Amino acid sequence: MTQTPGINKILAPVPLSSDCKIAIQQAMIFHEVYGSEIILLHVETEFSLFHKLLRPGRLKKHIKRAKKKLKKYAKNYFGGNIPDFISIHVSTGELVQGILLAAKKTECDLIIISKRERIVSRFNFLKNENADKLISGAVCPVLTISGKHTEEGIKNILIPVDITKKIDSKVARVKCLAKKFNAKVHVISVLDLDIPPLKSLAYRKALEIETSIKKEGLEVNVELIKAKNRPMHEVVLSHIHELKPDLVLMMTHQESILFDNYIGKFAGEIIHRSESPVFNLVPRKETLTGNLLDSFSPEKKAWQENYV
Repeated sequence: MTQTPGINKILAPVPLSSDCKIAIQQAMIFHEVYGSEIILLHVETEFSLFHKLLRPGRLKKHIKRAKKKLKKYAKNYFGGNIPDFISIHVSTGELVQGILLAAKKTECDLIIISKRERIVSRFNFLKNENADKLISGAVCPVLTISGKHTEEGIKNILIPVDITKKIDSKVARVKCLAKKFNAKVHVISVLDLDIPPLKSLAYRKALEIETSIKKEGLEVNVELIKAKNRPMHEVVLSHIHELKPDLVLMMTHQESILFDNYIGKFAGEIIHRSESPVFNLVPRKETLTGNLLDSFSPEKKAWQENYV
């Protein structure tokens, strides 16, 4: 089986409220299987230049209070004592940029973000455009949770077949996850033309995936669903609603140097509307311009200064 990176470090951005337990709960599911370190991160709104210059001590006190509050929620979740594999960090700045910088700094293997409606309305946390920026800019997979969240482990994983993308890394990742969690893999292929199934490229691709997964001794099921003039994402979302998988594995993409937050319409619809958690794989695009800009990024320096 193709080797895939482990999940040794998990970054869980959280608000300063009891809602942080969702991210901790999901991170713990991966910790129990991978033995991951869990980093709880809270990003505070950056102070104005006036406060930075004239009242620098206030910023330190503000961060200290935020960290104390986050520790309190973590202690409550773990019954009074925070385990050694949990670390707590607070930084200041713009939310999405703060998360991305923390992910690079900590070299995490997975980011877990909750999109519950209460968080969106109260903190303006993950509007669609913010979530897109976070996913497309991440240096590792991003697990998004917006509806049903996994409480008892991962037993069923769904993969929608998309013929527009390479699937090697996607299949390798699902095989690794399925082995680790002893989960069943469900492969869904949408037939949007009135042709025999075996003439459908998507269905043939699904069968190839099935064969590859079976070779690993894993349980897999392939379903061909006719679109009947419905958009592909609507078909997949309906199937997610019926199956209620513990995880949906998606491959997003970055196709343009100019539009870094573009993740594709199909992937975007699934990410923002799926009732089940979505494990987003983002193929990285390496460009000379991007690397040069990153090396001179003032935000990178700010993270190093504010990291607590």
